[in-house]
Amino acid sequence: MVKIKVEIVEADGELVDELVDIEELYLAGYTGRNRELVRMHILELQKLGVPAPKSTPIIMRVSPYLLTTGDKIEVIGDKTSGEVEYVLLIGDDIYVTVGSDHTDRWLEKSDIQRSKQLCPKIIAPTVWRYNELREHWDKLIIRSYVVMNNRLELYQEGFLEMIIHPERLLEIFDLNRKGVALFSGTIPLKRDLCYTREFIIEMEDPILNRKITHRYMVNFL
Repeated sequence: MVKIKVEIVEADGELVDELVDIEELYLAGYTGRNRELVRMHILELQKLGVPAPKSTPIIMRVSPYLLTTGDKIEVIGDKTSGEVEYVLLIGDDIYVTVGSDHTDRWLEKSDIQRSKQLCPKIIAPTVWRYNELREHWDKLIIRSYVVMNNRLELYQEGFLEMIIHPERLLEIFDLNRKGVALFSGTIPLKRDLCYTREFIIEMEDPILNRKITHRYMVNFL
């Protein structure tokens, strides 16, 4: 079990510090609502050497100690990359934040779950309460940026209507219990896969006019 310190930003702007105990960490994959786009994504990954799943969506369990709100991570080699996702933390309430399922892309070609276990899973230390988002969930936006040649470039962007609804994900994988952290699966890239030392993830709520942004640096061992 790990204790994750977060800051809850209430809808009225009030800030509340909270410790959330996480006993189980799960990573969902191939969770797009448009199943044809999921199929095309699988074909794209196959061209890169990543084996196709037997069925979709998929779920992988990794060690909870990988979960971090830090702004620096260390990885083995230089063939790793992040991807933006929404993240659920289930404690006394269900909290929502933005995260990056950082992955070893070289190992992913031969063993997907080991490639996930090899890298930290980063989340922003700021969270929102799910109940405040439920009625306008699909209007939330997630995006990521990479820093290439000292320039900030948009890497991913999309509405959460592109990803299976969180209540449905929790139902599919039977995960609606205290102590669970769930990464949702990601959205398509705006450019080719790239490996960078700096990655920025963001979640925007245009209805309540607020945003969560988290930047982290990657050190290659």
